[in-house]
Amino acid sequence: MGFLQSVRFKIIAGFALILAPMVAFLIYNNLYATGIVRQQVSLHYDNSMEVQVSANDAILKATTDYLIQLGTNSDNDILLLKTLPIDSPDYTLAKLRMYNRFVMDTGYYNMVDTFFIYSKREQESFFATQLSQKSPELYQALADYSRKFASGNPGTQDERWDLIAIPGDYNYLIKTVDLGLDLYAGALVRTDTLNKVLSKLDVGEDGTAYIMDASGRVVTSGAVPDSQDESFRRTVLAMKEPYKTVRYKGKPLLVLTHPSEFSDLHYVIATSEMYILSNLPVFQKMLYLWIPLIVAGVLTGYLVFLQRFMFRPLVRLIRGMRKLGQGQFDVRLPVQAGGSEFSFMSSTFNQMAEQIESLKIDVYEERIRVQRAEYQHLQVQINPHFYMNSLNIIYNLAALKDFKSVQKLSLHLADYFRFLMHGNRTAVRLEEEIRHIGHYLEIQKLRYVDRLEYEIKVDPRHHGCEISPLLLQPFVENSIIHGFNKRVQDGTPFRIEVASEEDPEHPERYVRLFVRDNGPGLPPEMLESLNGGAYLDGSGEQHLGIWNILRRFRMLYGEDGGVYFGNGEPGGAVVEVKLPVNRAEALQEPAAAIESENEKEEIPFAYHARGGR
Repeated sequence: MGFLQSVRFKIIAGFALILAPMVAFLIYNNLYATGIVRQQVSLHYDNSMEVQVSANDAILKATTDYLIQLGTNSDNDILLLKTLPIDSPDYTLAKLRMYNRFVMDTGYYNMVDTFFIYSKREQESFFATQLSQKSPELYQALADYSRKFASGNPGTQDERWDLIAIPGDYNYLIKTVDLGLDLYAGALVRTDTLNKVLSKLDVGEDGTAYIMDASGRVVTSGAVPDSQDESFRRTVLAMKEPYKTVRYKGKPLLVLTHPSEFSDLHYVIATSEMYILSNLPVFQKMLYLWIPLIVAGVLTGYLVFLQRFMFRPLVRLIRGMRKLGQGQFDVRLPVQAGGSEFSFMSSTFNQMAEQIESLKIDVYEERIRVQRAEYQHLQVQINPHFYMNSLNIIYNLAALKDFKSVQKLSLHLADYFRFLMHGNRTAVRLEEEIRHIGHYLEIQKLRYVDRLEYEIKVDPRHHGCEISPLLLQPFVENSIIHGFNKRVQDGTPFRIEVASEEDPEHPERYVRLFVRDNGPGLPPEMLESLNGGAYLDGSGEQHLGIWNILRRFRMLYGEDGGVYFGNGEPGGAVVEVKLPVNRAEALQEPAAAIESENEKEEIPFAYHARGGR
């Protein structure tokens, strides 16, 4: 009996000696795998945050440089705003050109919400914003901040952005630059825009990504879990490491934070460790099920298991990390089926590599867009030659004492400018757009006299159709700039036709608008780019006006309708706009014109085959 007990004890002790290191090894491997997952997820979030914060800071730096360059590049309009009396017509025209310039620049600096200029002499500001509605709160906030900035020490320029909150609106970063002579330029960037990419990261239900200021106040919209209250955020502000595990109210949270270089903002990502480790139950179940069933043969099988399912994936992971560190962002690890922790690590590594590669590409493209916008500032401004030529015509007519023509041209110019000054509308009646085109062509006809003819054949039933402002006029202007100037002069006048007709396939849904000329037409390679979508994608740098029209059309109508380009017979360019309309409002009989306060001074005129009143 004692011998049997001794043998049993030795057998149990032997198994215990075998099982103890194996169990310890299994526990160690489980903890090691958990640590690897925590580390890789932390690195993934940290790399994503660092790339995004760097990209945001680069945009803030580029915007600051742009504002400073407004005062250092001897910009003609800025000089006019500095020197001319505020009641001067040229002062008003300079403001209009700067407004249109800012409207275009917000398309390039797409993270910038608003550009503005504040005149201390005028004690008010004007601005261009990407929002369709300009709230009084935004106007008041810009005016208050500008007056406060102007009363301080504006001559000291730095690269820091301030944080302001607009009641009933959002939190913004604001930057104001002293242009000299009591003129200031500035920009607004919404904090939600800065957090747009990070807010899409998968951090679980208890996790969140937000931005807070130096006092711990959250300055982005979106829900923040109750566990991340003000006390927790102050703890985050005191962190010295880029990421660490913070145990708050009994819950372990993985917290990452990164400050902005050009503002007092702190980017924060917080996620529950339970969510990070949620895909590790397989290894833990294996740990508890194997303990009572371990035998001597399991040791050999376990060694094979270690070699195949642990060391080999770890070697792949290390090699992949080394390649990723060397800049090979296309490296991917094979993901094995089964849902093990190493499959989770491999998939997490692949997601990290894909997001880093995507962020690197986005940063590169954004830098190219900013450089392209800075290089093409003069191209996106309203062409001043049209205004200069018009003024020269008025001068020459006055010198010849042709006062009727001076009156005629002045009225056309006044109506032309009146339409542009109301350019903040999202839609106008087709009748207004056609009237604006008529003013433009009459001005050009006074310039070219017998070398230009035009005809407007728009069905009166289509006058009620709503259209985006300046959707057709740039095509007419392109016809004169390119078609007229490049046309072989054979003695016949250059002819432009603007017409409308019913859509033959869907007359209840669309109205077709045409702009035709008898110029040399569009080159084949340009037609291919226009109709192939290259200009809408942003590759038509030399024709920003066309890109702007196509972009506005897509924003208003999506895939409904379209703009098409071609050449007519026997020649000449043809632009067709397939305009979606509301038939209940569009195809109405022409009613009496509704006179606004600005339109009461207009002298109506009819459009004939050769233009004129």
